[in-house]
Amino acid sequence: MILETAAIASAAKPLVEKFVTELITPKITQFANKCKLKYTELLIPKGEHFEEYLIRTYDKYSCINALAIPNSQFQLKDVYVTQNLVKENRFESEVEVIMINQLPIRLIKNYKKILITDTAGMGKSTIMKYMFVDLIDNCIKDVGIPVFIELNRLNKNRTILVEIQEELNSLSNEFDKELLLTFIQKGGFIFFLDGYDEISIADRSEVTKDIQTFISKAGTENFYVLASRPEDSLASFGDFQSFKIQPLTKNEAFELLTKYDLSSQKKISKELIKELNTGKYDSIDEYLVNPLLVSLLYIAYQYKAEIPLKKHQFYRQVYDALFNSHKLAQGQKPHEKRSGLDIDDFNRILRYVGYECLIKLGVQFDKDTILSSIKKAKTFSGNLNFGESDFLEDLMTSVPLFTKDGIEYKWAHKSLMEYFAARFIAEDIKEGQDKILSKIFTSEDIDKYINMLDIYCDIDYKSFSRNIVLPFLEMFVKYHDEKYPTSLCLNKDMLEARIALSFPFSLIGITRNKKENLIYSFFYENVNNKEMWHGTSFGYYNDFVMMGFHNQENARYRLLLWLIFVKYPELFIQSKTNLKKIDENIYGEEKIYKIDILTGSDDINHFQLINTLLSETNHITNSYYMNINTVKNTIEKIKKEIELSNEQSYLFPI
Repeated sequence: MILETAAIASAAKPLVEKFVTELITPKITQFANKCKLKYTELLIPKGEHFEEYLIRTYDKYSCINALAIPNSQFQLKDVYVTQNLVKENRFESEVEVIMINQLPIRLIKNYKKILITDTAGMGKSTIMKYMFVDLIDNCIKDVGIPVFIELNRLNKNRTILVEIQEELNSLSNEFDKELLLTFIQKGGFIFFLDGYDEISIADRSEVTKDIQTFISKAGTENFYVLASRPEDSLASFGDFQSFKIQPLTKNEAFELLTKYDLSSQKKISKELIKELNTGKYDSIDEYLVNPLLVSLLYIAYQYKAEIPLKKHQFYRQVYDALFNSHKLAQGQKPHEKRSGLDIDDFNRILRYVGYECLIKLGVQFDKDTILSSIKKAKTFSGNLNFGESDFLEDLMTSVPLFTKDGIEYKWAHKSLMEYFAARFIAEDIKEGQDKILSKIFTSEDIDKYINMLDIYCDIDYKSFSRNIVLPFLEMFVKYHDEKYPTSLCLNKDMLEARIALSFPFSLIGITRNKKENLIYSFFYENVNNKEMWHGTSFGYYNDFVMMGFHNQENARYRLLLWLIFVKYPELFIQSKTNLKKIDENIYGEEKIYKIDILTGSDDINHFQLINTLLSETNHITNSYYMNINTVKNTIEKIKKEIELSNEQSYLFPI
C-alpha cells in the first residue's frame, strides 16, 4: 500500500506522543531533577525534541523505495516478508533461530549487543528498519528510547555522538553534547547502527574506534543492534553476539514477488512463479534465497518476460528496465532523459562513477562530490556532451538508481554500484585490468571488493581466473607443499584434509574449556603483534572446542576461499566424518593446546576428531576443502589458457 508522507506522519503522531509521554518525559524529568538543572540550562533535551525526532525517523523508515517498483514508496510492513535470524554458535550445539515478525525483545534483552551480518541484499537494513518501526507501532518500552544511526554518515570528522546530537536537535534548540552523553549513560536507549560496511575505508579505523569509545562510555544499561556485510574489522566488536539472516525459502520468495504486485500496473507474479515452478530454472534457485535478487528478478521479468540465468545478467536486465522505466513493456515511450544520452552512453558514464565510488567515494556523498565524479566520467568517455546536473537528475527520476537523503545522494543499493564497477574494469580499462585486479587481490581491504568480484567473474572469466584464481591456488599449493611431512605416517586422504582445512588459519588450538576469556588469553600469549588479530572461528564436538585465529593475511585467505568455493565448487571435496569416541582426558579442562598438521597422528580417531573440528571451524566452506590434485590441474589449465591468449595476441595485434 502506498501512502502519502503527510498521512504517515499523521498516523505516527499519536503513537509517538504516547511513547514520549509514557517513557521519555518521565525519564528526562528524573534526569533533570537528579542533576538539579532546569531544562533551559545547558540545553537539556526535552520530550518534544524526541517527539520531533521519532516522527521524522518513523516517517523515513516506515516507507521504503522498492527497486521492483521504481519511483514508488511502500509501507514497509506491506512488503516485508518475515525473515529469521540464526545465531552463529560458538559453543552451543543447538541452532537458535529467531523469527523477526516483531521487535525481538527477549533476544535484545538477553544479549544486549547484537551483530547482524550477511552478504549483499539479504535484507539487513530492512530488518533494522522493521524493528525500529515495530517498536513505535506497538509503543514498546521494554528496551528504551530508539535511536537509528546510518553509519555511512560517520567519518573521522563526524563522531557518532555528533550524529546523535544533530539528529535529536530541533530547529530552534541544540542539545549540549556532553550533557547528552551523560543522559545516555543513565541507560534506557536502544541504538540501531546500520551499514557498518558502508563506512568509508579511509575512515573505517577511526570511526570504529569512535563507535567503540561511545559504547564503552555509554555504560552498560543500553542496547545495540549493529548490521553489516561480513568485514574483518567486525572482529573489533567481539562482545556482540553474531547472527546471520536465514535464506528465504522458495515460498517466501514467491510471497515477496506477490507483494510487488501491490502497486504494479502489470501484475506478473503469478506468471513468473508459474515459470519458476516448471523446473527449467533450478540453476537460479540460489538467487531466490536473497530478497534483493528476488526484487531484481521481478524487475527483469516485468521488462522482458525472460529469466536471466547469471547474476550480472540480472543487473543488466534491471538497468535496461529502469532506463526504460518499464514503459516499453507496456507499449509506451520511455521517459525522456534530461541528459539526452541513450542507454549505452548512459551506461558508460555509470560504469566510471560506479568504479570511483567503489574505490574511493563509497555509496553516499554530497552533491558536489557526485557531480565531480560525473564530470570525470564525462572527460574519460571523451565524446559525450551532456550536463552533469542533468545526468544526476536522471539518476534520481527517469533512471532511479540513486536516492536522496536530506542533502546526501546515495546508490539505491550498494550492489548496483558494484555491478557497474565490475563492468568498468572488464570493459573500459583493458590495458590496466590485470594491474587493478592484482591490486585488489593483495588489498588488505579485500572484503570491500568481494561482491564486485563475485559479479565480475561472470562478466570476464579469463581475467578473473588469471588474476584472482591462479595466485590464490598457487598460494594454497605453496602452503600445502611446505606443510606436507617428509615421511607419510598416516592415511593420505586424512592428511590432505588436515592440511587443506588448516589453510585459512594463522593459529589453531583445542580445549575442553568453554570460557572465552581463556581462549582469548591464549591468543594474546601466542601472538606478539596484537594488531594482527582480525577474528576467531569456533567449532565444537561434544565437550571439545576448536578455535582458529585469523591475522590480517589469513583473513584475506578466508574471504577469497569463500569466493573460490562459490565460483569453483569442483575444486573442493567434502570432509568425511567417521568419529569414534576418544579419551576426553587427553585434553585438560584448564588449558589450550596448539594444533599442527600432525596432531593426533598416533591415533586415527584423535586425528579424525581434529579434522572434524577444523571443518566445523572453517564454516565458510561448509566442511568442504580444496582437493590438491584438482587444484594443481586447474593451475595448469589456467596457465595454458594464458599461453594461448598470448599467442593469439601476436597473431592478431591490435
